[in-house]
Amino acid sequence: MRHVSYALFLVLLMMLTASQGFAAGTPAGTVISSRAKATYTTLSGATTDSSFSNIVSITVAQVAAVNVTPPTDAVTTSSDSVNVDYALSVLNSGNGTDKFTLGKSSTKGWTLNVYKDANGNGVLDAAELTAGAITATDSVKADSSFKIIVRVFVPRDPTLNNQSDVTTLTATSQFNSGKSASSALTTTVHTVNFSNISTGLTVDNASPSPGQNVTYTFTLTNNGSSSATSVSFSDALAGFTYVSSTTSQGTINSSGNPVVWTVGTIAPGNSATVTITLMIPLGASNGTVYNNSMGVTYTAGGETFTSSSNNRSVTVGVIYGVAISPTSAAKSIEPDDSIKYYFTLKNTGNKKDVLEMSFSSSKSLSWKFYKDVNNNGIYDINDTQMALIGGYASADSVQFSDSVHVLAIAIAPVVSTDQDNDVTTFTVTSVGDNSKTQGSIATTTFDIAVVSVTKVVAPIGNQAPGTQMTYTVNYSNTGHGKAYNFVISDSAPDSTTYVPGSITLNGTPVSDGVALTGGKTISVNVGTVAAGASGNVQFKITIN
Repeated sequence: MRHVSYALFLVLLMMLTASQGFAAGTPAGTVISSRAKATYTTLSGATTDSSFSNIVSITVAQVAAVNVTPPTDAVTTSSDSVNVDYALSVLNSGNGTDKFTLGKSSTKGWTLNVYKDANGNGVLDAAELTAGAITATDSVKADSSFKIIVRVFVPRDPTLNNQSDVTTLTATSQFNSGKSASSALTTTVHTVNFSNISTGLTVDNASPSPGQNVTYTFTLTNNGSSSATSVSFSDALAGFTYVSSTTSQGTINSSGNPVVWTVGTIAPGNSATVTITLMIPLGASNGTVYNNSMGVTYTAGGETFTSSSNNRSVTVGVIYGVAISPTSAAKSIEPDDSIKYYFTLKNTGNKKDVLEMSFSSSKSLSWKFYKDVNNNGIYDINDTQMALIGGYASADSVQFSDSVHVLAIAIAPVVSTDQDNDVTTFTVTSVGDNSKTQGSIATTTFDIAVVSVTKVVAPIGNQAPGTQMTYTVNYSNTGHGKAYNFVISDSAPDSTTYVPGSITLNGTPVSDGVALTGGKTISVNVGTVAAGASGNVQFKITIN
């Protein structure tokens, strides 16, 4: 029995271990059959016939599995508005023939298509493109691959510069939808970015008169990470008359319409600037609108793009405008002094206009206006007064963009409070359009003297007849203005006699011939006492 059991074990072992090498094991549908064989001898060792068991059969079930290679891939573009192709292989790593559904997604929502790479060369050929996009593989035998091309379309968007999209391609077994594999495809965009194309065109005068020139300036800056080549600008003039043009680089062809600037290459971070000066037709009617924009053509990543700048229109007609400078001013003045303010009035419109001056004073000052003929900011005998009619003084006609210089003069009033002030608003108004005004605020501070006088006597206390006494009269000016013709007056009291030659002003003797009147009255002319100044007058008397 020992011989029979060992032989049977060897037969079974050989039959059970007979298999083929597949990625997921024995091919699906393979039938594995086996039976046992027994041999034995008689007691003498004579061989007898073999004895066989029944046949047992096992059919191998299908197992699904899939791999996508490469599992990751990345491409950096040199432009936008381009197709990026990724070559992938879908490997049936199961043990039976299977089809695989091809799912795809883009983190930026870009357009994606999958094509069969029929010749397996990793390139999307014309015939493969014509055959159209697919959503699933053909039937793929176990351990075989299906070649595909995933095409990612990078849209036209210069703001995508240095941004990335991740496209995911997922292959899912149709035999067992729980089995899938993916590949992550990262597309990073390097492109030209003319982000200021919609704001780069400017015009120096949006309200020209007929026959007047306007200058358009167009600056284009490449804020991207790739160079734009073969850059050119064009201007179709749009009813203007060509005058001249310039460019910061390249050449100009102004012999026809449109005018063309061949700029060349604009590298990342660089700019190109062109200008064109155009004339408004002499016969243009008021209100006529002339539109102008520039065409832009450039090449990036082998693709040629055409775009347009922003539109800058000009409107023909009369435009009124005024300006006054300075718009604020301040002075400190003493009462009865002349207050003078100097202004420049400008016609900021596009037509000759009459400019008028008016004012509003918080202290009801009476201002007079003079044309500063020689523009020196000082009142001269040749400066002509502007008549004030109905509260307005006319500066006569002023050409557009020209100026007239005006002096405003008033007399400072006598006020009772030091540092009191007047606020006058001077306003310039267009006669052509009274709604066009501008004001200048002038603040005038009035400086007056604030005087105090005190008197002391020495020695103090009760004194006997014959005692000589000294009177000191102290004065000070704590105001911001001067005290003019300042006179200290005093007198020798009854029962006293003035001591001749005893008067002093701030320690300096004052002549009796000037100071002494009638032997009793003392009068000292101090003169002008400046702001912040102080002093004293002294004289002596004897008690009778």
